[in-house]
Formats: sequence, C-alpha cells, structure tokens
Amino acid sequence: MDKVGIHGAASTKSMAIMGGMLKVDDFIKLAGMESLDEFENYLMKNTCYSPEFNDLNEKNKNIEYLIKSHMYKNYEKLYHFYIDEYRFFFKSLLMRYEVENIKLMLRAIARNEDVQNIKDRLVYSEVFSTIDYDGLSEASDIKEFVGRLKNTGYYSQLINYVDENPSKILFYMEMVLDRLYFRQLYDSICNLEKNDKKMTLELYGINVDLLNIQWIYRGRKFFGISSEELFNFTLNNGLKYNYRLLKDLCYMDLDKFKSLVMSMEYKSMFQDEEYLMERAMERYLFENLDVYLKKSRMSIIIPIVMIFKSEYEMRDLITIIECIRYKVANIEDFLVRRFERSE
Repeated sequence: MDKVGIHGAASTKSMAIMGGMLKVDDFIKLAGMESLDEFENYLMKNTCYSPEFNDLNEKNKNIEYLIKSHMYKNYEKLYHFYIDEYRFFFKSLLMRYEVENIKLMLRAIARNEDVQNIKDRLVYSEVFSTIDYDGLSEASDIKEFVGRLKNTGYYSQLINYVDENPSKILFYMEMVLDRLYFRQLYDSICNLEKNDKKMTLELYGINVDLLNIQWIYRGRKFFGISSEELFNFTLNNGLKYNYRLLKDLCYMDLDKFKSLVMSMEYKSMFQDEEYLMERAMERYLFENLDVYLKKSRMSIIIPIVMIFKSEYEMRDLITIIECIRYKVANIEDFLVRRFERSE
C-alpha cells in the first residue's frame, strides 16, 4: 500500500489534534492562576478539553482523570486508522500506560497506602488493556499483587523479585517492567516499513539513551546498585550510546559519569538541579519533536509526534495542578515546555 493509503487519515487527524492543543500563552495563564476552580473554568471555556467536562460531571472524576482521558481518546483514534503491523505498533505504545499503572499500584502497596484510591484514579485503554485492576486493588502485599498478574506477560518478569530486599524491590520491578515494554516496542518498530522504521528507531533510540542515563545515575546514587547489575538493567538499541559506552558508564564513578555525559549530546541532563533530571529528559525530547515533524511527509512520525505532544501537554497540565494545589512557586521550572512569550 502507498504512503497516503497507510498514513493519510492518521496524519490528517494528528495534524488536526495538534492544531487544537494548548499554546504557550494558555500555559502562562494557567500557571498564573491561584485556584483549581479558575484552572478548570479556563480549560472548560477556552480549550479542546471542553467536551470532556460532561464526562467529568457524570462520573464524578477529578480533573487529572479528565486530562488523561482526553489523551487516551487521541491515542485510540489513531489505533483504529491502522491494521496489521501498524496496529500492533500502536498497541505496543499503549502498553506503556498499562506499565505505569502497575508501577503506581506497586508503589502504593509498598507504602501501605490504600490501593483502591490509586485504582479509582487510573485511566486505561478499553482497546488494549487486559489487566484486572479490580482484582489487583484487592492485593494485600506485593507477592499477592504479582500473583494476580499470573495470566499476563508481566508475571514472569516480576515473580523473581517478590522476595527482594524492601529497599530495592521497587527499583528492580520498575526496571524489568520498563525493559519488557521497550523490548516489545522495539520489536513492533522493526516490523514497520523501511522509512517509518528508520525514523521511529531514531526517536526510540533517543528515548532509550536518556532513560539509560537517568537509570544509571539513580541506581548508583540512590539505590546502591552494583555496576554489574546496572549494566544488566540498561536498555538496548539506543541511538548514541552503544554497548561498550553503556558498560563504561555503568562502571565509572559518578563524577566521571556526569563529566562524560556533559561532554556529549545529552549534556542538558545535568545542567539543572538534580531533582529536575526527569524534566530535562522530557524537555530534550519535546524540543526535538518539531525537527522530526518537519522532515516527515506522510509517515508514521506525524502520529508519533502527536502522541508525544499529547503526553507532554498532559504532564504539564497535571504539574500545574499540583503546583496550584500545594502553593508551589516558580511553576515554569517544573514544566516540559519553556515560557517563550509570543509578541
């Protein structure tokens, strides 16, 4: 099938969705609001989120749920435009949010929190998810939680860590979940047509590089993970960091690690405060999206860029909500996008 036949409808829909996304001026206004009522009122009256408020009222969900639900609807629109290997690719992308839901529930159990409260805030795809969230929310400990995943692909990845040291169990489980997701995503990309595969693997590789930097640093500094274990948990198929370089990074001390990273492509990871590392990673990806958009014509990249932008919009909106809720100043410091004011 020709490119228009494969990507025409999805690309057109993706461009339309991106055209309706919030602008920097919207984020400036939202970040300057003093109450969540003001925030919600602005979204309802001035943005693409307006139709979601009927669902918010009917289901008595919170504003975070509304924003996540909006993003999921955009995802599922693309899923239905594709067939065969392209549908499997979008299904693999959606798996990420299932993984994130499992992580949230694991963290709640580890902290002795009420998992039911977490479950009620989760948003998941009716198209993709086969997880029994009701059953998982009834688990009393991590071992029981993992046992309730027995009929899924997650069970075999997690069962080996249920008796691990409590100080490291979440780190290990989150790492193996991420490895499972990225392995399936990589396999799905490899089945795409040649040009789509090439560009998508580039974006995939950047994401993997950035995650490896973050994970090696976190594992060494906060969890005391050995160099050998760090290397075993790194993700494969990065764009800039090959097998040999990753191994070197895992075995060098932290100061040398930071110096080497800052001498290469991803130096922005360590240019701000340490607690902003995740934001630095997301900002690097976000600010490269338009570069890929400009060089793609009728390809899978257009829907992928839309998905990334939807996610970063969601993240920034939820960050603003949290900052308003807890009276945090300098909101812009925590956002993926920069506040470059329009003239």
